[in-house]
Amino acid sequence: MNNHNIKISNFSNAETVTYPIIKLTGSVQFDANIFCGISKDKRVILHQNDQNTSTSSDLVDNNFKFLVQLSNGKNLITVQYCCESVSVVLEYFPVVSENSVIPLYVICEDHDGCFQAPAWESNTVESACRRISLASKLLQCVTAEKLYEHGLGRKTFGLDGDCRVFRSSTSTQQARNMGQMELWESVGREIMKSSFASECKKYLAFLSCTKYREDKYDEDIIKTHDDLISITDGYVALGGGGLALFGTACLYTWPENFDDIIAKFEDTTPVNRNQFLDDSCYRGTLGGCFSTTLGSVLHELFHTFDLGHTEDGIMGRGFDNIYKVFTLSNKSGDNPSAFPVKIEFKEEFEADSLVERLKTENKKKEFTVIRKFEDVDDTVLSRSCAVILCYHKWFNQTPKQSSLLSFDPSNKLIKSTSGIRVVEVRSIDRELVLNSWVFDGRILKFSFQLPRIEVADENCLIFVEDTVGCILKEKFKTDRF
Repeated sequence: MNNHNIKISNFSNAETVTYPIIKLTGSVQFDANIFCGISKDKRVILHQNDQNTSTSSDLVDNNFKFLVQLSNGKNLITVQYCCESVSVVLEYFPVVSENSVIPLYVICEDHDGCFQAPAWESNTVESACRRISLASKLLQCVTAEKLYEHGLGRKTFGLDGDCRVFRSSTSTQQARNMGQMELWESVGREIMKSSFASECKKYLAFLSCTKYREDKYDEDIIKTHDDLISITDGYVALGGGGLALFGTACLYTWPENFDDIIAKFEDTTPVNRNQFLDDSCYRGTLGGCFSTTLGSVLHELFHTFDLGHTEDGIMGRGFDNIYKVFTLSNKSGDNPSAFPVKIEFKEEFEADSLVERLKTENKKKEFTVIRKFEDVDDTVLSRSCAVILCYHKWFNQTPKQSSLLSFDPSNKLIKSTSGIRVVEVRSIDRELVLNSWVFDGRILKFSFQLPRIEVADENCLIFVEDTVGCILKEKFKTDRF
């Protein structure tokens, strides 16, 4: 007789996935009428492919969560608790797609490629590439799980191999003297003139020469996140069009190996601000830095997939809590910082394609959110954001298809020959989604009349995506309050 009922909640037997790292969740239910000699706080054990090695996890409110690195082909996964076990077979095969993401490590012409890190952390070019490659796969996993939460399958973006080195002709001093937008434009321009250039690729790039100026840190003067950023040369976290670009001041908090992922998220070691940047959303821990910076990468990468901002969730400030996607603990926020419990998040963002943005470099916009850090799992995607990704060309392996997509501003009528899937009204200044309509059923909707919209700002952006991933973005005037 079974003493415990082990249930895997997010995967069924014989499922297939196209990305290498998965999150496996489930629960253990206890039969109160049957005595078990094993304490209920016994750890859950995961075995993979009948290997001698295993992974263990504590039960939290009877729930368990594992990260699993799959091998090509079929993977036998067994979850064991006490004397009971349950198994599933999952098949992994990578899909090669023309539209994919290339991870890059950008090294300036006179820089050795070693990122800023404490003496006990490897900071070589090879280490940086391993950390970036692993993180890219984690972001594939998060993306797939977020679409799965919306019942849209486990679609995710494809990676064009592991992280590669990109040699920039810009000097280290030039890069460190640039602002975020200038860095984004400079690196983007060089990529599009290089052998990596392709309209079918998006680029997830990291600048090796970012430097936190510890000599300028004074705890009596440096009081806010912006103050810390102001003493960090080559800081950048900006995405849109075909490029998402980031600095590497916190790359040392990222894991280099798969087995270290959970420990890195749960690392409550305080950040030494006398030596290193604290980019942890005021949590002040190494785990907080890993969570915030990894979440920021996903937020900016999603901008390259045409997502706008939302009040909450990953496209708001919820990306700080990305560690909660992977862990059941709350250790990333255990060590409160001396900084105030709010963060001012500034982001310059244009929604044009990379090529168009590089033609219009003088156009700049700023997005500001002030949000208190809350201990809730707000790593969600809004419904319209999830559906945009579901039908996006970078998330589908279908051949290129043409579609006629139009918007008549005079009568606010949208038409598509392939069927409309998502309509959003966004503010122009903040790229914030104000209204959205989703049509993801089997019956296609070929036209949509925008209803009367009353917003404070009469100048808005209409965003439309259709069934084959064609996108329309156009400015229009709404009704004022």
